[in-house]
Amino acid sequence: MGTSVSSLHITFVGRTNVGKSRLVDCIFHQKNCDGKEFPGNETESKTESVRILPNGEITIVSTVIVDDKAELDLTNKAFFNSDFFILVLDAREELFNIETNLISYFQNNQVPFLIAVNKIEFGTNPHLLAELDALEVTYFEVSCKENAGLESFRKKLIHLLPDEKKIN
Repeated sequence: MGTSVSSLHITFVGRTNVGKSRLVDCIFHQKNCDGKEFPGNETESKTESVRILPNGEITIVSTVIVDDKAELDLTNKAFFNSDFFILVLDAREELFNIETNLISYFQNNQVPFLIAVNKIEFGTNPHLLAELDALEVTYFEVSCKENAGLESFRKKLIHLLPDEKKIN
């Protein structure tokens, strides 16, 4: 896994309508975090270039949609080229098998990742948090709609980026 030192590939992965694109906008573009509804219930993956900090390196960000009916396609270009993954979950749900399989894959292959438990403004399912605690993963409870927890998540993300690609 990995790309050239000049670019870092971060993949946001999660089910449809969990807030992947909105989280990208809130973390990198710092827009669409004002409580207004965000258009789109994306149905396909997308890739874009962003900057982490005003003077930072270009970063490639892609979003990948998974659902429990699909098999995990680890040969997908986004998975093969990614340096870091962010699994986005809906705070009201429980883990699907595909999400548990992704977490296991990341852990077993030492793939760097974080989990964003999004939409906490609607409440958080205690079973989801118990499942994540049992898996011993790092997760952040965030709300893109209410701009909650995003700065802590962003700081942790920047801190965890691969050393040779960290943004100064």
